Amino acid sequence: MYQRILVPLDGSAVAEAAIEVACRLLAPGQGELLLVRMQEYSKEANSSDSPLLSDVFDGEHRRCEDYLELVGDRFREDHKVAHRVLDHQLRTARVLAGTAETYDCDLVVLTSHGRCGLERALMGSVAEDVARVSTRPVLILGPQTAEVRRIKDEIQALSKR
Repeated sequence: MYQRILVPLDGSAVAEAAIEVACRLLAPGQGELLLVRMQEYSKEANSSDSPLLSDVFDGEHRRCEDYLELVGDRFREDHKVAHRVLDHQLRTARVLAGTAETYDCDLVVLTSHGRCGLERALMGSVAEDVARVSTRPVLILGPQTAEVRRIKDEIQALSKR
């Protein structure tokens, strides 16, 4: 069993499927989830002279905090849950791997969107990059993992209503 698991979230229900798997891997009654979200705007926006850019940065930070708090609330009954908003960086994988190191996480659990072809060539795979650069073990849940498939099916059913 693991004591602290990092779960990076991107705001999608598919990414949130990783939380359910992480909860099963946590030490009962002792484990902690660390939910993180990468902020869309860079720190430079906040340090600029433009009040508008600072407002955008602050607003985005609050949205990320609110999202993590809301998602975390669903799991607080059974586990300790912490969350952090991370500043946007071009090297997302390195930031996530560094966060796992900084907070002494035993494991990183994240989902892969399963991109292929041209889309994968253009966008790359953050999940694979995290696994490549992390000093901590990484569990990547592919798009065919039961939890990910279930959530995708639920989303598809809701969109047909």
